[in-house]
Amino acid sequence: MKTGKALIPALFLLLAVLPAVICAQQSPGASHLHAVDLAGQGRFPAAKKIFQEILAGDPAHERSLHCLNILEDLEKQKIKKETAVHLFKGLSYFYQDKFTEALAEANLALGIDPKYKRCYNARGGAYFGLGKKEEALADFNRALKIDPEYAGAFYNRGCVYIRTEEYARAICDFDQALKITPKFASAFYNRGIAHFHQGQFLWALADFNRALEINPRLTEAHMNRAVTLEELGKEKEAREAYKKFLQDAPPTLTREIDYARKRLEVLGK
Repeated sequence: MKTGKALIPALFLLLAVLPAVICAQQSPGASHLHAVDLAGQGRFPAAKKIFQEILAGDPAHERSLHCLNILEDLEKQKIKKETAVHLFKGLSYFYQDKFTEALAEANLALGIDPKYKRCYNARGGAYFGLGKKEEALADFNRALKIDPEYAGAFYNRGCVYIRTEEYARAICDFDQALKITPKFASAFYNRGIAHFHQGQFLWALADFNRALEINPRLTEAHMNRAVTLEELGKEKEAREAYKKFLQDAPPTLTREIDYARKRLEVLGK
């Protein structure tokens, strides 16, 4: 049964920060946001402790992993303190959809450490949020030139390609991200979206399943599984997936919740 391909895109962020772009990541959560604000004030030990506590309870929390990577680089003196402060301030703005301010912070960070890959990744995320896809791609490419094994930049570039409907390119980038980081739940999720739009429904389903195995909190994957199962004619399984989505979906996903309820009504007949 055709459903109109109402997939929930995973958007931006990782960043690996900026969050890992485009991303299908779970909500940052109040604790994570607090830690980001602490780091933006230069209170790095306190922020690090919170990020570690988050990961102790949720090892798949990619945003906290990314933040710890920045702090690790700071501890190893790969970047200056001011660079980390600007990156975390930018991340805080990014979470608030204040992309102009996030861009300004990324530029300040680049002015201090112009060879730091995460600065370009962060600026690419801000450009993407502003709808400047070419500039975003250029920065993700710069990050990869500095570090060809930077999974976050491959991921974010793949997310841009999803937005530009260049699905084959997106799949290639997610493939690369997963070779480097095999348990990258958001990369599986977004690759599933790209496969779906290519009409490769079995591959899409496999990717959504794998994303949920790694990160059961990735609620949107249940919705996308349901849509994909309908495309495969598996209506009984689709019903269960819609029910699971409705059980776990945050109230902010109003459009998706309404869609899932309507599909259940249709499938129940």
